[in-house]
Amino acid sequence: MPDLESPAAIAGFVLTIYNWGAVCILLLLLLLIARFYERKSGQRSYYAAFLLAIVLFIFAAYRYLAVTPAITGDTPGDLARFLGGVILGIFSLLLLKYMMGGRR
Repeated sequence: MPDLESPAAIAGFVLTIYNWGAVCILLLLLLLIARFYERKSGQRSYYAAFLLAIVLFIFAAYRYLAVTPAITGDTPGDLARFLGGVILGIFSLLLLKYMMGGRR
C-alpha cells in the first residue's frame, strides 16, 4: 500500500479507485449489451472478451494502487492496461460492425 499520510495521497488514492471503478462499470454495461445482442440475434459477439478486459483493468488498478502512486511506471500494470485496451478496442469495433449490419 502506498503511504497515505498526506491529504493529497489520500485524494489520489480515492480518485484512482473511483476512476477505475467507473471504467469497469462502463465495460460491464458494454459486456451486457454484447451478451444481449448475441442472445437476440443468434450471432456470436464474443462478450466474454469484455470480461477479460475488465479483469485486466482491475489488475492494473490494483498494481497502480499497491505499488506506485502514479498512473504509470509499473511494468505489469502498464502491460495489463495496454492489453485490456487492445482487447477492448478490437472487440468493441467487432461488436459495432455486427450491430450495424455486418456479417450475418
